[in-house]
Amino acid sequence: MTASTKLSNQVALVTGAAQGLGLGVARRLAADGARVVLADRSAAVLTVAGELAGASGRICGVADSGAVDRLVAAIVADLGRLDILVANAGIGGGGPLADMADDAFRRIVAVNLEGTFHCCRAAARAMLPRASGVIVTVGSIFGRDTPAGAGAYGATKAGVVALTQALARELGPHGIRVNCISPGNMATDLHWAALRRRAAREERPFEALRDETRRAIPLGRHGTPEDIGAAVSFLASPDAAYITGQTINVDGGFQPR
Repeated sequence: MTASTKLSNQVALVTGAAQGLGLGVARRLAADGARVVLADRSAAVLTVAGELAGASGRICGVADSGAVDRLVAAIVADLGRLDILVANAGIGGGGPLADMADDAFRRIVAVNLEGTFHCCRAAARAMLPRASGVIVTVGSIFGRDTPAGAGAYGATKAGVVALTQALARELGPHGIRVNCISPGNMATDLHWAALRRRAAREERPFEALRDETRRAIPLGRHGTPEDIGAAVSFLASPDAAYITGQTINVDGGFQPR
């Protein structure tokens, strides 16, 4: 990782930051000079935030709109502003839609889609008075090509892309840029859990499915939190000053079959 000071004096909020992609993004933004607030529903976020210079951790579940509003208000009160939002918090799960319970479907929607909306709305309200800011949402390759067993998850991620496009058009005239990062097959607990569920449904060894997935990636490896952190850092920086309303695929060239 090549760190810089390109985000110096910027205040960033990263949700779902206790582990995985969110933690990788938070580490990169902090390394590039931002003052980062890590948020997660898990108390582990307090520990990992303590390992980053100048960072702080907050416990917050994004499905609770009031909790998100209070979090952003506290950031503005404590740090003076919010410059960057990375709306990363999300959950996996699901299964065949015909077998899915209402509560299971609603939970995925509540976190992945409604939670992203809650965070973007709160961030936009904080950024509008200053007429500047950057919002980065997190989609998925499943949002553009959804396999069997991932209908609920894929629907929420497709919704995140649509939300991003609308926000970019609404907020662009106010100096606020909005883009989406769409990760591919990432070496995270969320991805491994999804592969294990699929392996169980198909009665195949997890290792065989993991290796098959890797072989389908032209770059020959799973992605990492560092890969996503680098892409987010670029979009949050002045180098991306004329980029908004875009979905950037960070997937090693993977093309769903």
